[in-house]
Amino acid sequence: MGKIGMASSPHKHYQARIVERRDLSSDLWIMRIDPGGPFEFRAGQYATLGVELEGKRTERPYSIVSSPYENELEFFVELVPHGDLTPDLFRLNKGGTLLCRKLAKGRFTLDLSSGRTNHLLVSTVTGIAPFVSYVRTLYQDWKNGNSLMPGNHKLYCLHGASRSWEFGYHEELERYSNEAPWFKYVPTVKQAVGRFELARRDRARG
Repeated sequence: MGKIGMASSPHKHYQARIVERRDLSSDLWIMRIDPGGPFEFRAGQYATLGVELEGKRTERPYSIVSSPYENELEFFVELVPHGDLTPDLFRLNKGGTLLCRKLAKGRFTLDLSSGRTNHLLVSTVTGIAPFVSYVRTLYQDWKNGNSLMPGNHKLYCLHGASRSWEFGYHEELERYSNEAPWFKYVPTVKQAVGRFELARRDRARG
């Protein structure tokens, strides 16, 4: 399925286009879209995506993976088989079109003004999305050397999943972790947690 017919509100929506899609499994994929017009956001915010079928518009918020420095918007999406929107999004391939509201929203942004400099980021699977946006943005600032960020701030990211292939950004985050002294990435899988828990119980009984 390539395109979905839509009658969007021109003053509220862009007609976005998928420019890249990467499937990680049968129910997990990454897509990059051209939003269809100017789109300003802060790292950690979300975009509202949607489709319109048979006169019914369905929209949902999705955290943005990409950094504000990037021209395209990236999303990490999990298929909900009986969901209202993800089955329709899942059918879209490169070149497919969808709705994107023109304004980003959300207050889940990195607090860099409270005086606290240690930040613990904890997520499972697609919940990593806003954290990738944080790190990409701070990494770009750090590499450019023309920003005060990240300064004394340090980010510790704990990422959990049931299966190893659900770490959609493992290689990228590992690279940042190895290169940037202000970032540490720790992925954990369910099986490993189970073995750790069994070992802990054995020690407690012993």
